[in-house]
Amino acid sequence: MKKINKPTDLEYAVYYEPFLKKLPANTNVFKQLKENATVLKLLLSTLTEQQLTTAYAPGKWSIKDILQHLIDFERVLIYRAMSFARNDKRPIPFFDENEYAKQANATKQSIKKLLKDYKAVRQSTLAFFENQTAATLKRTGIASNYTMSVRACVWIICGHERHHITIIKERYLH
Repeated sequence: MKKINKPTDLEYAVYYEPFLKKLPANTNVFKQLKENATVLKLLLSTLTEQQLTTAYAPGKWSIKDILQHLIDFERVLIYRAMSFARNDKRPIPFFDENEYAKQANATKQSIKKLLKDYKAVRQSTLAFFENQTAATLKRTGIASNYTMSVRACVWIICGHERHHITIIKERYLH
């Protein structure tokens, strides 16, 4: 399993910094993504439908919404990474995570279906990054008007997921 070094702060927008701070510089991002997936699957498989579909406060997402958000976010970041790796110089626009969540209607999906989709996306992510060279991992592009590198995408996916696992544990399952 190859190592992907942590990106510098010039390789991503400042609003991703909280996610990257969740990961030490010596993190094996592949191992951490696999561990995140195991933790998330075990955590969610023990919950009732009511726990999965109830928000902790008005206007907040349910746990199913968070899982769908993780799936959507990972797909968006993988598309960005692929575009940059292939040296596509066209800027990639911002995506509205709240509109995505609203349109996904995740609370109507079974947890089994959502976890199956999550697993497929994660396997695709791992396969994509495993096949990148040191040179392509350092390539950059523009996403949401900010420079972003290929390697920053995988680190952001990982830290973002850890962020949401913490939120689930602290705000939904206290």
